[in-house]
Amino acid sequence: MIYLDNCATTKPYKEVLDTFVEVNNSYFGNAASINKFGKTTNKLLSAARGQVASILQVAEDSIFFTSCATESNNIALLGSVEHKKDFGNRIIVSKIEHPSVLESFRELERKGFILDYLNVDEDGVVDLNHLKTLLTKETILLSVMQVNNVFGVIQPIEEISEILKDYPKVHFHVDGVQGVLKDKLDLSKVDSYAISAHKFHGIKGIGVLYLKSRRTVHNITFGGGQEDGLRSGTVNVAAAASLAKALRLSQEKVEAVKIKHREFKAMIVNEFSKYKHMVINSPLNEKYVDSIINISLPKIKGEAIVNALNERGIMVSTTSACSSKTFHLNEALFARGLSRENIEGSIRVSFSNETTKQEVETFIEVFIDEYNKKFKEVIESGI
Repeated sequence: MIYLDNCATTKPYKEVLDTFVEVNNSYFGNAASINKFGKTTNKLLSAARGQVASILQVAEDSIFFTSCATESNNIALLGSVEHKKDFGNRIIVSKIEHPSVLESFRELERKGFILDYLNVDEDGVVDLNHLKTLLTKETILLSVMQVNNVFGVIQPIEEISEILKDYPKVHFHVDGVQGVLKDKLDLSKVDSYAISAHKFHGIKGIGVLYLKSRRTVHNITFGGGQEDGLRSGTVNVAAAASLAKALRLSQEKVEAVKIKHREFKAMIVNEFSKYKHMVINSPLNEKYVDSIINISLPKIKGEAIVNALNERGIMVSTTSACSSKTFHLNEALFARGLSRENIEGSIRVSFSNETTKQEVETFIEVFIDEYNKKFKEVIESGI
């Protein structure tokens, strides 16, 4: 089996799994307990927090453990407007965000906030001039993802932060799930930042929320006051330790992995560019990360492509799933102005640190074979 759906999730490193098991076995005390065992477990939690903070180059007390990036996004967005609601009622979000962000904004709109959508250009990069026209004295929240999860475009986060210097009331949140370790970012430029362990070879069920200032985000759950009151509930120390391990191991491989992924993407782009009906929606240039490639076969459903590859032992994903219950095309691709046929016929291929050149070569060979056997005639018959 060749697994090329790493944007969805990555395989945990063995060392990460070993850490998770060892901590659960030897340090299973409640970190909030005042007994000796609890204090020992709390020291381990603090060590994990410190390691994450060191890698992200932020203060240790700015790191909060959550269950996933979806929860991190929700806490940052809902909690920040709760803090700032007396200062304004306008919120801004880009049109290509992950559902955990878009649906949070739509919920805020239902609660009475005025929602403005930030346009993107044909590459999927946010329109900075449009942002300037949307910002007002009433704006209190803006969210733009670091790297898009559908086609891999990198957003100009630091340029946005410069614009926001004239609007100090705005809380600037960044979803860093697909960007962490792939694109350098000075987190002092943003107010909050979310990541999830299972995107960088950690386990599922643990994430991180970075907050530049804890006081700018109200907690949206209540209980025992864990994580400085931001997220009450018994902390999953084993998962936190394993997240720190996964982040460290992945960071150690960053430069070598980037070189490898650039080679893999170039292989696919160069081969598929030879075929008239294969559309690359993630070009090989500096605007995009090299670990994500969105490919379309117009007039062919993405599900059909995914199923054909599945039968040959290759796992990729379709991007046709909508981000809202009432919209029937992928919103991120639609925002770029892609045609309906291009969107419906798109798939996403994504690499991990463990993807091999041989796996990519096999994918290319199989995709071209399936195209020639099944899809080319269908496409051309409809032209």
